[in-house]
Amino acid sequence: MKLLTIFPILCTITAAADVTSTTSPLPTDEHGDYNAADIIEWIRSKPDGIIHESLRVGREKPGDPNSINGLFVKSDAKAIEKGEAIAHIPWDCTINPGKKYRFNKYESCKNIDELAKELRLGEESTKAPYVRYLSSLPRGTMLGEWNEAAKDFLSVVLGHNELPPYEDGWKFDFEIDWVKECGGNENDKFERAAYHLNHSRDEDTLMVPIYDMMNHSNDPKKLNTLSYKPKEAGDVFRVVASRRIEPGEQVYNSYNRCNKCSIDLFGVDPEECETFSHYRTSEILSYFGFVEDFPQSWIFDFTDSSDGDVPSEFDTCMLKNPETGEIDVYWGVERADDHDIQWAKAQLKRLRKLLKKKDKLEEELVGEDEDKVGRYQWDIIWRYHGALETALEAAVEASFFDSSDDSSGDRIGKDEL
Repeated sequence: MKLLTIFPILCTITAAADVTSTTSPLPTDEHGDYNAADIIEWIRSKPDGIIHESLRVGREKPGDPNSINGLFVKSDAKAIEKGEAIAHIPWDCTINPGKKYRFNKYESCKNIDELAKELRLGEESTKAPYVRYLSSLPRGTMLGEWNEAAKDFLSVVLGHNELPPYEDGWKFDFEIDWVKECGGNENDKFERAAYHLNHSRDEDTLMVPIYDMMNHSNDPKKLNTLSYKPKEAGDVFRVVASRRIEPGEQVYNSYNRCNKCSIDLFGVDPEECETFSHYRTSEILSYFGFVEDFPQSWIFDFTDSSDGDVPSEFDTCMLKNPETGEIDVYWGVERADDHDIQWAKAQLKRLRKLLKKKDKLEEELVGEDEDKVGRYQWDIIWRYHGALETALEAAVEASFFDSSDDSSGDRIGKDEL
């Protein structure tokens, strides 16, 4: 897993985690943008280390502080051809669970513990270039790191567990996953930082430099890489171009390449799904802290009280037509029935009522004090509010045009909301 919109100078959320006593300055390019030059040099110094000569780390628009950070093909370099190696990251450049690594294991207490150890070592770590970068990242981007005020208001938007992501997956994740399941120390700042860094940036049980700086997209016109995990401890982590990547183009990864929508609609080969990457749009928010653009994948799982408290759910895939701006809705296996649609309408009414109070709520809730919702968290919450409203309204409108009994999923166009 990786976190979109990376690098410490991108946005002001909270200060970087105080997890190292002495940290060398981060390398920057001629525009003052972080360029990962120390990490690239370190990887290339290894016998099996490869970083493509055309690759650069930096801003989409160099020198523009409002421009997104990521990986790009240099504008004055040659294209990266389909099948070419973008990066080979040697095992000893990753932070890993050591001999406990298993190809088909997707979570690891050991890897979090190893990351905490490296953070404690700081500049004394054998992986200092990568640790330096991780230690400098801003805190507060993950839902589990938010203060109680931000968490509480997100719960209000979600109807106190009526809408995804459901609270057991984000509100108490550190306490449940790390403290309870892994036996971690909730008061250790290194362990807390390691947990959230690992949760948002790992690839299953590996922390992989450079690779974890790639931004997310499932748009078939943007997505241009494939990644291959080590088969066993000691092997290389590989990233290759899935098509020709032109000069100036951003290099993308998908954080949920193998969700059902991508497999059904875009023909993603399940054999290429090496990683635990079937997340829906709500889980992208929960695990990575941002709202993904279209295409989106939704599942609404709730108890239908009008039907004898019988659990009910429906799922959709949503694509935005770049030419018309219409949203195309594809039903998944679980279509919405009449009771589901009535529930969705009730949720829409509640969300719209909340939207009318936005300005007043902002005056009351937003601020820099610990008991206030931070500006970053406020903006993320309302962005997700809009995504939920769009998804529910699209499902409601699509249901009126659905006359097919084919449960494999139909395409139903609707105007942009």
